[in-house]
This record gives sequence, C-alpha cells and structure tokens, in this order.
Amino acid sequence: MKRRLLDWLACPACGEAPLDLVVKRAEAVPVYAGHWEPGEVVPGLRDGTIEEILEGALGCPGCHATYPITDGIPRMLPEGSAAGVATGHKWTQFQRAVPEFEKNFLDIAAPLTPTDFTGRLVLDAGCGFGRHALFAARYGAEVVAIDNSAEAVASCRDNVDGAMRAHVVQGDVERPPFRRGLFDLVFSYGVLHHVREARPAFRILGELVAPGGRLSIWVYGPRQGITRVATGALRGAAAAMTADQLHHFSRAVASGLRAFSHTPYRFLSPVPPFGWLLSHLPVHDHHRWPFDVVVADIYDRLRVPVTGYYTGEQIEGWYAEEGYADIRVSRRVANTESFRGLGTRR
Repeated sequence: MKRRLLDWLACPACGEAPLDLVVKRAEAVPVYAGHWEPGEVVPGLRDGTIEEILEGALGCPGCHATYPITDGIPRMLPEGSAAGVATGHKWTQFQRAVPEFEKNFLDIAAPLTPTDFTGRLVLDAGCGFGRHALFAARYGAEVVAIDNSAEAVASCRDNVDGAMRAHVVQGDVERPPFRRGLFDLVFSYGVLHHVREARPAFRILGELVAPGGRLSIWVYGPRQGITRVATGALRGAAAAMTADQLHHFSRAVASGLRAFSHTPYRFLSPVPPFGWLLSHLPVHDHHRWPFDVVVADIYDRLRVPVTGYYTGEQIEGWYAEEGYADIRVSRRVANTESFRGLGTRR
C-alpha cells in the first residue's frame, strides 16, 4: 500500500475520512522517470524510492473500527461482510503478452477507448485477478482495484506489480471503503450479476463517481435454450465439489471446449459459411487464451453464484432512474448474450 491511497479511502462502516495509519513494516521501492509528473507531490516519495507499506493498520477516528494491512493490501471488509470465495486464478499467472486479453477488455469496455483512461482516477470494482486493472493502468490511469476475495486481491497485486499507479484493496463493492464522488471513472465488469441485489449495488457504485465522471458496467443477459440448461447443470454439479475437485472438473470442461469449440473456431472460422456457424459455439472467443487461464475462468464461473440476468432495457432504466447523461447500452454477443452500459454522472 502506498500512502497516496489514504487520500481516497474512507471507513466502510461509517464513511469517516481520513483514516489513521499505523505502519509496522514497509520497504523502499525504486521509482523511475516517468512514474510521476515533474513537480507532482507524492506522499512517501523521496530519493528515487517510494514507501510501500507491507504491514500495519488503518483506524477510523469516528467509529473506532480497525482494518489491518497485510502483504501490502488494506483489508477493509466491514463487519458483517463475508470474504469472497476462492478463485481459480490462484493456479494461474497472467500472461501480459497475450493480445487477446487486451482485445477482450476493450470489447467489454466499449465504447470506452484507451484515451478515456489516460490521466483519470479509476476504480475497478470487482477486480478479480487484475487483468482489467492492468490494462487501465497501462493506458495511463491511476487505478484502484477492489475485490472481496483474499485470493483475488493477492493475484491482482502480483499481476499489477510494477505499475506504480495501481493500488489493490480487499473490500466489499456493496459497502465500498472510498470517499463519495471521488473517481473519474468506475467500471465493474462481470460483477453485478453475482451480488445479492444488483440495483442497489449499481446505485452505490454510482455514488463513488465524481460529477462529470462515468460509470461503466458489463452484465450477463438472459440465458436461453441449451445454454441455460447446460449452465444450470454444470453449476449444480459444481456446487458440492471441493476446491480441488472443482479444479479437476474445470480442467476436463476446458479440454472439451478446446477440442469441440476453440479448435474448430480457430481453424475454420475464416472459411464461409463456417465462420457464422462456429461463432455460436460456447466461449469460442477464448480460443487463443492459455489453457490454464481457460481453466481458471471456468472454475470462477462455476464457483461464484449468479444471482440474476439482466436485459438491455433494465440496464438503460437503471442509468435513467439515477439521472445519468449520455447513456449508452449495447448488446454484446461473444459467448452468450450480455450487455454493456455507460453513463455520465450529472
């Protein structure tokens, strides 16, 4: 954790800010020209290094709640908030050079482009293993990534390592530990269909956006036909499995997808009329993803419950009811139907 994160954190229990910081262990991390703007005031920056707080605590002067800092990550789950489930990505290491990951991020984030991130303070709400946070940081944003899973934030921390303007927090997106009206851009991709009540969570995320800032989401649309039946059956089978059993099961599913979806699409999609037909195969667009990442993606889809599916009309209604301007909702059909939403906070 860097000291500049204190400027944005607030007590998730009572909203008090600033928080008191106690440092138990820290290290000096080298920084280089280009990490910071000339003349920029950066707490903890001196003599070519910046302080990275590894162990300590954050205290709320209002309600006296205490939040530990362990392994460089503030643990800011409020009392009553459950930690997230284990993630399959604890078995994987993100391969930054795979171009399909960036293509996937930009597809989900559309109509946002890399320039929409440059120079912005950005929140990745529900960061998972940090792939989206990394690209936002690469595009020049100062990124704060939050997830309620200890394994997810540990993986995210490792995957954004070296990005001086990326910060990782363990917390609850429904009770976020941040000051209100703070961020230039909040994005939450693949998260709201997992929370208990998506509509209130959407409102809470919007409260973190500064006036004139934007809120970007991506959610699952309704499942139909064979997809709905197959998804339900797989989730049902996975529910009673241990983590190791589910990992082995996910590898088996991934092997099947490689054989019957990824490989046919990869080699035959350029040939008419196979391209159109094969584009309807499940998760065909993951055909260039490393196998272990496909396994982890399946694991997470099966382990984390889906609490709802939402139509484009519903998403547009959420933005309109909250008074957003320049509302854009678009349908995304890559694996199965899903929807992107973007709006500007008035």
